[in-house]
Amino acid sequence: MGRSGQHRESAGGSWDIEPIGDWLAAPPGRLAEIIRQVSETIEGGPAGLYYRSLYAVTYRVQIADADNTLELFVKTYDAPRGFLAVKERVRGGRASNVLRMTQALQRRGFSSPRVVLSGTHAASGRTMLASVRADGESLAEIIRPAPDGQSRDRKRALLRALGSEVARLHRAGFIHGDLTPYNIFVIQDEPPRLIFLDHDRTRRGFPAGRRYRQLRYLVQLGRFDLPGLSNADRLRVFHAYAAEFDPVSYRATLRQVARMLARRRREVALQERLRTQ
Repeated sequence: MGRSGQHRESAGGSWDIEPIGDWLAAPPGRLAEIIRQVSETIEGGPAGLYYRSLYAVTYRVQIADADNTLELFVKTYDAPRGFLAVKERVRGGRASNVLRMTQALQRRGFSSPRVVLSGTHAASGRTMLASVRADGESLAEIIRPAPDGQSRDRKRALLRALGSEVARLHRAGFIHGDLTPYNIFVIQDEPPRLIFLDHDRTRRGFPAGRRYRQLRYLVQLGRFDLPGLSNADRLRVFHAYAAEFDPVSYRATLRQVARMLARRRREVALQERLRTQ
C-alpha cells in the first residue's frame, strides 16, 4: 500500500487513513502523529465529539506543537444501508462526493475548507474526511447586533456580497443542498470573503429542474429567525442575487424568491406551533 499503508499500521489503528493534496509531502513523522491523534479521537468515544447527525459524526481534533495549534474537523460517515447503499453504488459515497465537490469548487475559485485526510474503516464500512478549520466566523454570528454597534453600511455590504457570491455559485452550476447561515463563514476583508462549508449535499445540478432547486436552497438562507436579520436584510440578499444571476428577468426572479420565502416561513411557523402544543 506504499506510504498510506505504512501510516495505517503505525498510526491509524483500524482506520486506513491517507493524506490528500499538499499533505502528501508532509514530513512522515509529523503526518504519522497527526493520523494517530485523529484515529484515537474518532475511536475514543464522545471526548472529541463536535456534532452528530443522522448518518454522520463530526469530531474536533486540536493538535499542538511548538509553533501553533492545528485544528481539524473530522467527519465519519456511517456505512450506507438499504436504498442508500444502492444509491451510493451508482453515485459514489458521501465522503467521495464531498471531496469531489470541494475540489471542484476550489478549482472554480470558491473558498471551502481544505480537505487533508481521507480514510476507510474496513470492519464497519465507515468512511471519513478531515478538513482544516476554516478561517473567519459563522455568518449567523456576524450578523448579530455587535456590542459596539456594528456599522449598518458594513452589514449591508456583507449581505450584498452574500447574494452576489451565491449567484456566482449557481451560475457555475453548483447546488449547495444545505445553504444556511451556519454553513457560511465570513472573513471580514474589503470586500468580505465568503467560505462555503458542509458539502454533503452539494451537487453539480442537471439543467432539468436546476433553477427551482437553486432558488429553493437560496430561500434556506432567509427562513431562519436570527438576531439582527430583518425582512429588509433578507430582501437585500435576494436583490443582489437576482441582479447578478439574471439581470434580464431580475424582477420576476425577485418576486418568485419572495413568494417561496413567505410560503416557507409560514410552514416553519406552523411546524413550530404544532411542536409546542
